[in-house]
Amino acid sequence: FNINQLRMIMDRIVSLSKWIKLLIVFLALLQVTSYSGTMVFGEFQAGEYVLTIDWWGWFSSYLAVDFGTPWQALAQSLYDAGFHPGIILGSVEILPYLFIYYFLYQLFGLYQQGHVFTPRNFRCLSRIALVFLVWILLSLFYPMIIAFTLHFSGTSSAVPVYFSLGSQELKYALFGMIFYCVAWVMKHATELQEEAELTI
Repeated sequence: FNINQLRMIMDRIVSLSKWIKLLIVFLALLQVTSYSGTMVFGEFQAGEYVLTIDWWGWFSSYLAVDFGTPWQALAQSLYDAGFHPGIILGSVEILPYLFIYYFLYQLFGLYQQGHVFTPRNFRCLSRIALVFLVWILLSLFYPMIIAFTLHFSGTSSAVPVYFSLGSQELKYALFGMIFYCVAWVMKHATELQEEAELTI
């Protein structure tokens, strides 16, 4: 690659990153508004929240927020015991998404500034990998924490203790491993670039 070709590639990265940042903001706002709207105005049916919107008879929109398999059983138990599963579970379930959106926004902000191979890029990617790791722990142990809290506080003894390891947690582990591997490769690429600059 000559200097002009590299400059063209960097210009494309900068331009594309700007649009991807806007897309990330749009997706985050869409998820938060639809998630919270469905939790507040939807009906709880068979372990999930459902919201149907009728647009003056022209067509209907169907929004649903379903929990993962172990959380779905807990949500049903919470609802049967008179609690609001959306507040107890939904407010926590959406947190990992928000952290991932935030770190992706930071990452593409660095790309937009022309920083492709820097330690800050590595930190963004490794933090996303860490979010997936925390997500696994959250998925495994948060239902147990809720059940024990309700039992020991005397609020309710009708909510059973759940511990379930399924395909959802394995997906989180896979995504976390992929992001960490990309971060590791980027870190070593940064070190090689710095060594090459020092050599020159």
